[in-house]
Amino acid sequence: MTKEKKIDIELEELDMNDLGSVLRTYHGLNRVYEAIEEKLKMLKNKLKEEMKKRKWTSYNDDKSKVSVSLSTKQKESVNKKTLKMLLNDEQYNQVVTKKSVEHLLIVTPKDRERLKKYGKE
Repeated sequence: MTKEKKIDIELEELDMNDLGSVLRTYHGLNRVYEAIEEKLKMLKNKLKEEMKKRKWTSYNDDKSKVSVSLSTKQKESVNKKTLKMLLNDEQYNQVVTKKSVEHLLIVTPKDRERLKKYGKE
């Protein structure tokens, strides 16, 4: 059994009653998260590359008891325009379900620059 590592992050300047303070703290933590995520992505790509090179579908590290497996999945997608043409409105509404989901969108200066590049802002 592996030991769980606890990470304690001090939020010294966080004032839960000040929305700006919460947003600034979120932004600071998100920058750390992005850096970690970038490193994890690099490591995942290296794992995938090595497994493909060795033609392995799985690997188990005996020291850490961590395992990895490489599998291929196929995704299916539906062409809604074609489906709409084939079915009448009532049939289409029975087949296609819609639901509302709330998303919180936080735009950082880095995001703004990326959006400007594509002319979305």
